[in-house]
Amino acid sequence: MNRRGVFILWVALLPLLPLRGEEGEKKKEDDSLAIQVPVPVGHKAHGIKLPDHDENGALQMNFEIGTANRLSETEMEISDLRIETFNEEGNRELEIEMPHSLFDLKTRVISSADPVTVRRADVEVTGGNMTFDTRTRQGRFSGPVRVLIYNRDEFEKPNHKEG
Repeated sequence: MNRRGVFILWVALLPLLPLRGEEGEKKKEDDSLAIQVPVPVGHKAHGIKLPDHDENGALQMNFEIGTANRLSETEMEISDLRIETFNEEGNRELEIEMPHSLFDLKTRVISSADPVTVRRADVEVTGGNMTFDTRTRQGRFSGPVRVLIYNRDEFEKPNHKEG
């Protein structure tokens, strides 16, 4: 191919290159939100541990994955998922157990059609299914939900007045 052909090819491909400025920065920002998992598309992996840190390097979550099956660039099917979340001081806050789930790596939302258990020091909640946004740390149960409250005495108020 001569110089003129290379130039024409380069000019033809130029519109496909990412733009600098707002659109290019937005694309880069969207990509940085996605979780990077070391499993190629179409492959399975066992026993994966993925720490998730905030922009300051503080540990936010730990993902312990029994089996991961990468379905596409943005979706991963997971079996035996355990998530630990941590507060600002680095103390464990929640533990979430999902026997079978689907993880959208781009939106960072994990959904499960199977029962999910969420534990905290004072409560345990088991729901028929759950959607959990790992960015906002907000989840939504649907189906039958069972709640166990530990240290119930701390929540009860005495019925009589002392005096």
